[in-house]
Amino acid sequence: MKRILLTSFILVFLYITGFSQQVPNGSFETWASGEPDNWNTSNQNIIGFTFTTVEKDLVSPQQGSASARLTVVTKTIPLFGTFTLPGVLTLGILNIDLVAQTASVTGGYPFTAMPQKLTGYYKYQPVNNDTALIVLGLFKWNNVKRDTVGGGALYFEGTHNEWTPFEIPVTYPIWENPDTMNIVILNSNPLSPLSHTGTKMWVDNFAFVYGTVAVEGLTSADNIRIYAERDNRQLVLSSSFEKQENLDISLFSMAGIEARKWKRSMTRSTEHLDISNLPPGTYLIRITSGNKLFDSRKITILN
Repeated sequence: MKRILLTSFILVFLYITGFSQQVPNGSFETWASGEPDNWNTSNQNIIGFTFTTVEKDLVSPQQGSASARLTVVTKTIPLFGTFTLPGVLTLGILNIDLVAQTASVTGGYPFTAMPQKLTGYYKYQPVNNDTALIVLGLFKWNNVKRDTVGGGALYFEGTHNEWTPFEIPVTYPIWENPDTMNIVILNSNPLSPLSHTGTKMWVDNFAFVYGTVAVEGLTSADNIRIYAERDNRQLVLSSSFEKQENLDISLFSMAGIEARKWKRSMTRSTEHLDISNLPPGTYLIRITSGNKLFDSRKITILN
């Protein structure tokens, strides 16, 4: 028993990150060098011509002291031509070649949680029926390439002079904890043939919403998955073993006390583990077979 408790405490120590990871600087309160902390923008300086497409707005934030204002900017650069740049915010790396009129977004922010939706507030003043877009992506490196494990997107249109709430549900084509998250905010449609110079979008107070149970991974076994059913106090254990494995499944409180224990014999099967009568809090689940540790994850029951 002492060995199990010691292992439990070691795993908890190694995985101290909270389950409910939030959007970094989602309130757009802190800025440095003309950009909100943790975010990259489409602000550019081309041979002395400055395109200020994203600015800190202190006039009427939805909450707090600041919001972010994105504006479509058009300028004429002698000998090069006239260029239009939309307002873009991203948690990744934004690469813009204004002369070639190309752009790409790579990377993102370290993130291991599985939220149900992204919420926030916006105002929008489009020019020539312009439309805006917010995209959320959750990614995981699989040793060869980065898979998209979840995400969502929402288009915005019409004039909204007052702060308006929005929410973007997150869908998971691959039910795995991500390792990277990115949000891209684009205040204009770059494919439209019309001029949208002057289109403005304000954004503020981005936040992730989680379900009844949140699951994060300390390890990520290839042949076993643990996840929570949405709005249901049950854990789902899915396996793809080639031969039967007799599993010992234990759920520990953060104090190292064993709160639940199950035994399951599994091959290619799915089991449901009832945690409906456990109090809200953070737990550690461990799945073993003999001396072999298959998986260990942090479970947080919200309500």
